[in-house]
Amino acid sequence: MKNMKTKVYSILTALLVLFTCSCNDFIENKQEQLDKFDDYNYWINETSLRLYAQGCYLNLTTASSEFNYFLGYDVDYVVFGGFFTGDRYNDDIAYETPKTISRTVAEAEGKWNFEQIRRVNIMLEKIPTMDISDEGKEHWTAVGRFFRAMCYSIMVSRYGDVPWYDRVPQDNDYPYLFKPRDARLTAVDKILEDFQYAVEHMRASDGAQQVNKYVAAAFMSRWMLYHGTWHKYHGETVSIPKKPVDQNKLKTYFSEAKRAAEIVMAGPFSIGNTYNELFTSEDLSDNSEIIFFRQYITGVLTNALMSYNAGEEQIGGLTKDALDSYLCEDGLPIVQSSLYQGNTDPRIQGEFASRDPRLYQSFADSLRIKTQYGNCSPTGYICKKFLNEEWREEGLDYINNNKSPADAPIIRFAEVLLNYAEATFELSAVGGAAMTQNDLDISINLLRKRQLKKDKNSPAKSMPDLKIQGGQPAVEVSGVPVVINDPNRDADVDPLLWEIRRERRVELIMEGRRNEDLNRWGKYDRLNTGSGTAPTATNMGAWVVKAEYPEVDFTRVKLYHPTADQSAGYIWPAFASINQREFIHGTMDSERNYIYNTIPISQINLYKTWGYTLTQNPGWPDNN
Repeated sequence: MKNMKTKVYSILTALLVLFTCSCNDFIENKQEQLDKFDDYNYWINETSLRLYAQGCYLNLTTASSEFNYFLGYDVDYVVFGGFFTGDRYNDDIAYETPKTISRTVAEAEGKWNFEQIRRVNIMLEKIPTMDISDEGKEHWTAVGRFFRAMCYSIMVSRYGDVPWYDRVPQDNDYPYLFKPRDARLTAVDKILEDFQYAVEHMRASDGAQQVNKYVAAAFMSRWMLYHGTWHKYHGETVSIPKKPVDQNKLKTYFSEAKRAAEIVMAGPFSIGNTYNELFTSEDLSDNSEIIFFRQYITGVLTNALMSYNAGEEQIGGLTKDALDSYLCEDGLPIVQSSLYQGNTDPRIQGEFASRDPRLYQSFADSLRIKTQYGNCSPTGYICKKFLNEEWREEGLDYINNNKSPADAPIIRFAEVLLNYAEATFELSAVGGAAMTQNDLDISINLLRKRQLKKDKNSPAKSMPDLKIQGGQPAVEVSGVPVVINDPNRDADVDPLLWEIRRERRVELIMEGRRNEDLNRWGKYDRLNTGSGTAPTATNMGAWVVKAEYPEVDFTRVKLYHPTADQSAGYIWPAFASINQREFIHGTMDSERNYIYNTIPISQINLYKTWGYTLTQNPGWPDNN
């Protein structure tokens, strides 16, 4: 398998090198050339199309890495492609200096980029002229439209309203080149059309590390759920008051997200009795849960993520709020379960006892506090979700520096099941059929049936099924249905939806999805860090008894205790930071951040220079 993996990677590398050397020039070249590829002699067969399409897989030449859809763990020491601490604005990770949600106009410069859109549109215009089979034309058109849907989904999430380009503009076609922004909903309708075509016409298999029908359907389930929920909870765009979207349109988005998930669920994927291995394996090609992944190969392409789960200091740590979201073994929240020991022993030993086994495969059951040597965390909790402990025990160099060959899951079956569950519930809220027990059994409960171990010497355990009891979430405890009633639930969220969202948070923790979820749900208030006298649970770490850690300098590690007791307390990582986060619903200074980026002033001025108008996003100035 490793030899095959190396061979596939070598072929793709050669294709990318050839593409870079020979294809960048032909797009603009008007004259036929006999000694190299150009726009006249390149578009010959499916090999030409495959080669050209590789530029969409890891688009490392674009001005913005946001369009690298399959970045995986990246290759550096900083962002890890969004995994781990790469997802910076969420309630799962706390920092000594919180990552502020507010953006500046200047930060948008250089990110308004339509290079990928133009690349795909060139391909889509050339395919009908090629002498290949009708099936081949349909497949490669589907590939092109898939990448256009992916790119525009990112553009819409970053900028809101965007100009929709579905053809290559001529040099002097100024009204089209400088076309105004189309409404966000208009773009989403076009995105849906592209995804629908891709899923219907793309091959079910097209070779290793190539997109196919199931990859397209998986991403369609992700993005149509995103678009549907964003518009449900924000309206047409960010505004005060909110401008609601017609429920029939929302129904379409949720129906299509669900249908896309069903296509994947009917495919060759399944949930196995692994969890940590999904993120720490040298080869994911045979894993039944992986829909698409990025390959890493020793000596060729590696990443640094594992070292930050082994011996490196972790700059962000698990929050108390995230830890509290894990259920107990009986399937009940910590405030309901008789198994929870954290009330009588708030230290990590009490917190970790009798919990969802995914907790043990994601985080260490002992604290590493900031001023200790070696692996430590600003909250005391240490992530090990991306650590292969067998490699560490064997002393392999893989876990050090930028040397890990662990493949990165780009999208996996578990997320699709979660997309299905959430889309089904949201569909029921806009006129669709009510969610049933079967809907849970074929989605969330498949995840709960995993047999996972706390450690290699412990018996494997699964989690109880989530039930629907009189329209409410429930679990069976000792054979008796118990309705889940979590007082920590947001008051405006239905109890069953809250449990679906909880399952999503736990299953996908530190996989780069949480900020996106808070954004589409309109829940950025969960990012608030608290006042100068008390932290929120999302700016709070582990409970520490000072006497048990004599080596820690507690003048540098601040503890918060709700009373005047100075002998113990919760780690307060951002106590000294001036960058406290505060998000206030109903104020434009806060609401405007649900669209990630402003429109660059340079682009607004460029439009103006040519006599056209490019509008700014709501709540942002358009002249500085």
